[in-house]
Amino acid sequence: MIKYELEKRPGRPLYESLYEALRRDILSGRLAAGTRLPPKREMASDNDISLTTVINAYQQLIMEGYIINEERRGYFVAGIKAMPKMPGRRPEEEKEYYQEEEWFADFCANNTLYRYFPFTAWKKVVREVLSDYEMELVVRGNPFGLEALREQIADYLYRARGISVSPACIIIGAGIEYLYARLITLFPPATIYAVENPGYLKIPQIYASYHLRWKEIEMEEGGISMEDLRVKDVVITHVSPDHHYPLGTIMPADRRQELLAWAEEYEERYIIEDDYDCEFRYNSKPIPALKSLDAHGKVIYMNTFSKTVSPALRISYMVLPEQLLKRYISRMHFFTNSTSSLEQYALARFIGNGHFERHLNKIRKYYRQEGEQLLRALRANDSIPIQSISGGDSGTHLLVKLNTELNDRDVKRRAAALGVNISCLSDFCIRANRKYDHTLVLNYSDLDEETQREAIRRIGTVFRQA
Repeated sequence: MIKYELEKRPGRPLYESLYEALRRDILSGRLAAGTRLPPKREMASDNDISLTTVINAYQQLIMEGYIINEERRGYFVAGIKAMPKMPGRRPEEEKEYYQEEEWFADFCANNTLYRYFPFTAWKKVVREVLSDYEMELVVRGNPFGLEALREQIADYLYRARGISVSPACIIIGAGIEYLYARLITLFPPATIYAVENPGYLKIPQIYASYHLRWKEIEMEEGGISMEDLRVKDVVITHVSPDHHYPLGTIMPADRRQELLAWAEEYEERYIIEDDYDCEFRYNSKPIPALKSLDAHGKVIYMNTFSKTVSPALRISYMVLPEQLLKRYISRMHFFTNSTSSLEQYALARFIGNGHFERHLNKIRKYYRQEGEQLLRALRANDSIPIQSISGGDSGTHLLVKLNTELNDRDVKRRAAALGVNISCLSDFCIRANRKYDHTLVLNYSDLDEETQREAIRRIGTVFRQA
């Protein structure tokens, strides 16, 4: 006898539930190849369903090759190889291959303030876009991004970052990774790229995934080392001059001019300016972008709305110099834009109606408060051997230099055992450098004050164990 608890759903034939239950048991191996299924009337009686329901389910399974009907003998499971099962587990207990780890506090996540997302304003602009646009939302959009959004971004860059740029030079894409994939096609495969050390490790990972050559350039107090840059003989260099991650360095004016002069020495040299969290400066006016000083078309400017609006929006953009824009158009015009037209129109209106900058002002205040809260919690904890704390004037992370004999690996391991995920400055180094040891990198965005205090208390016990 085979009996199932069949779920009845409005508008859905009951035979589909029986079909799915049998199919699942065949694929899991519960019903092995060659197993004889109950006769139709018996199956109907055992499951309190109609004969028609069984006939339809059996016919669907026959059509898809899961069972066969042998005349005068009945229905048998076909020679379908069962899907592999997790050792020691029943099929219903199997887990997904990828699962995100759950932490009491995750200082590595660098999330946005999800709880302060402007739902009311966003729903309003989405409704307006759905009402005002019809064909525009269903036809193939501009491959480089909708003009309405590019115009709003150009206007914002002029007001907030001092960049004067034509909307035509702005390329919209679904995330920074996507834009990098498009950007690197503009340069010869033998091009050598430079990345900051320590620095944002996703950039060299992207280069490596495309089998490109790259070299790490050491960081100095004033930003990327010009001496090391020249020695390494690279062509394209990636920098974050406004607020380096994770060091928090701000590149001074003289180093910016040196870097621009370096790029101007050869035609194919370019600088990629990653302006990832330029909006979060708390005690001073924003510093104009490196791109605003670019008089010879040597800076490729990149930014995203992942931190300022939401990572789920998947809208990022890059500003190309005119000579690269022409190259991009000739090589990329056949690509379909990777971002939803609805979301692009909505974001354009969100910016144009002033919602974006009001939202920035709001979350800037909260980020500042969260940084101050974390600073207080750290200073109040005598168990953590703090040598110095830096950061807090911009961005959403603090650097905590420790006076400890514990190595970084053990500190992280002990904290993880207490449910606290932390990273160290050494984790961001491509080439190890002892001066970056014993320094915590604490991203505090989207951690409330109570969670911060408890997490810092737990980190304190790491050193009491030593």
